[in-house]
Parts: sequence; C-alpha cells; structure tokens
Amino acid sequence: MTITTTKIHYLLLAAIMVGFSACNDDDDEPNNPINDQDRNFALNATYSNLAEIQMGQLAVSEAADESVADFAEMMVTDHTNAQNQLANLAESLDIDLPDTLKTEHQMIRAQLSALEGAAFDSAYISSQVVAHQQAQQIFQTQIDQGMNPQLKEYAANTLTHILMHLERAMELKEELVPSI
Repeated sequence: MTITTTKIHYLLLAAIMVGFSACNDDDDEPNNPINDQDRNFALNATYSNLAEIQMGQLAVSEAADESVADFAEMMVTDHTNAQNQLANLAESLDIDLPDTLKTEHQMIRAQLSALEGAAFDSAYISSQVVAHQQAQQIFQTQIDQGMNPQLKEYAANTLTHILMHLERAMELKEELVPSI
C-alpha cells in the first residue's frame, strides 16, 4: 500500500466518523414531551373554555341583572383569550382540539335557554360556580401531573383567572339570593 492510498483510507475513515458523529444525538428527551395527562388536559380545558364562551354569550344577551351580564362578558373575553393561547400551544405540540361543546354542556345551555329574568341569572351563576370548581380541578391536576412545561405554565397562569372567576361567581350567587 502506498502512502497516498493510506492517506485516502484515513480521509475516508475520518469522513465516515464525522458523518456518524453528526448523526449522534445525545438528547434522548424530546423538546416538548407530552404524556396522556397533557393530552387530556388540553381536551378538557378546551371543552371548559368553549362552554364558558357559549354560556357567556347567552348570558350577555339574556341576563336581567347588570352584574350578571358584566360577569358573562368577562367570561367570554377571558375564556376566548385562554382558548386562543391553548390552541396555539396545542398546534405547536400536535394536539387536536375539539371545536364543539360536550353533550353535558349542550344540555346545560339548553336548560339555560329556556329560562329568563331572575331565574336565568340564578341558574347561570350557579352553573358558573360548578363549572369553575370543575375547571379548578382540571387545571390543578395538570399542574401536579402534567409533563409538558408549556402546558403546565399555561395551566398555572390560567388557574389564577379561574380562581378569580370562581370567587366572583360565588359573590354573585350570594347577591342574587333574595332577602327574606
């Protein structure tokens, strides 16, 4: 073997080694890890946001009490913003989200639609207390058991608003109780 042939072999060996080292990825963890909890959270948070938006839109037009209408407007605005943020995150994580209400939310909406005046206001606000208690559980579970840091951060930031909504709904529920 001549020196030139030996140099060529070394150059080929070096090129192969560079090629293999370029393929070596020491990062075994995906950049955006997702577990079943993350997927379930995105789905359930979307259902919750969609329900708040649609119930709020109904209440804006049907509420007799101005405080209830103001609360409903806040629900539409805050949950639309929350859903837009979640939709952007879900898209980046390749999570499909629903665009319709769950059957239970459709039934609540139908029940509310049949009411008017003070009866509507009371039923709407009572449903909001329950809905925000459920949302609190959904978001807290994500904070505790989720894997994806972006979804956990979203859950933590949004939970603050959910707790404010719950507190306001409970205040309104007390205000709507007639004095005896």
